[in-house]
Amino acid sequence: MQNKDIEIFLEIVQSRNITKAAEHLFLSQSVISTRLKKLEEELGYELFTRSKGVREMELTRQGREFVSIAVRWKNLFEEADLLRERSQYMLRLAAPESVYYDFLEPIIVTMMKQVPELKLSLQINDSSGIYDMMETNLIDFGFASYESSRPNIIHRHICDQSFRVVSYTSFTEDGGTISPLILDPGREVQLSGGNFSSLTLWREKWFSGRSSCRIEINSPHMMANLLKEEGSWALLSSVSAQRMAELYGIRIYSLSDPPEKRKIYLLRHEGAAAMQTEAASIFSRMLSQSIP
Repeated sequence: MQNKDIEIFLEIVQSRNITKAAEHLFLSQSVISTRLKKLEEELGYELFTRSKGVREMELTRQGREFVSIAVRWKNLFEEADLLRERSQYMLRLAAPESVYYDFLEPIIVTMMKQVPELKLSLQINDSSGIYDMMETNLIDFGFASYESSRPNIIHRHICDQSFRVVSYTSFTEDGGTISPLILDPGREVQLSGGNFSSLTLWREKWFSGRSSCRIEINSPHMMANLLKEEGSWALLSSVSAQRMAELYGIRIYSLSDPPEKRKIYLLRHEGAAAMQTEAASIFSRMLSQSIP
């Protein structure tokens, strides 16, 4: 049973005439008659009585009872169409906090202004959690700090993040560049979550055998008060560090020997292209324009 068959049936009920129904639906009389007959065969009973020489069609008993069913069916199809249209402008994203502030936030702000119909679901999570969400099709786009050979997930390198030290401590009189040697690893407030292999290698190089950090936290903004103890410091992406400086007045230092830049990957489910929504198309275009 198809929506078009229901539409034809209800139009005949309204007009009581196949010729008029054909005119209203811009179909031929033969198409109307054929689809009506197929609908009756599918249902297993006649919907209209057919009398020679009588132009108006009369509903059978089953036909009269079927009218209310057909109306409900039509309404359900219309609701399904509305849901499909709404979903065209639903966008589901997930990203680590640093990625969000590094380049995702301005894209979202612009898109919300330019696309009034847009409905956005944004989750801040670590890279591992984002892979999990993408694997189960809970998001349309994900961003992660490492590659993973998860099934059905396509990842593409889109940018790199450099690192800076943030601290309220005056390691130098005029700020600028510092050596890792002056940092106490026991006073690091470490950003957790994700697979930060470049930071692990950097710490092993400079702090191997020395005491490790006492605090791990998964949000840069939650670090602000924890960094107020003299000598405390943290490694953040350059953009996140700049944002912390603007919000909390914290100092930013470059490193004479910084960690290797962290690669950021765009994640998509391999079947996403076949189900591309309007919101996803717009976001893909804006993302491409913002990536160098």
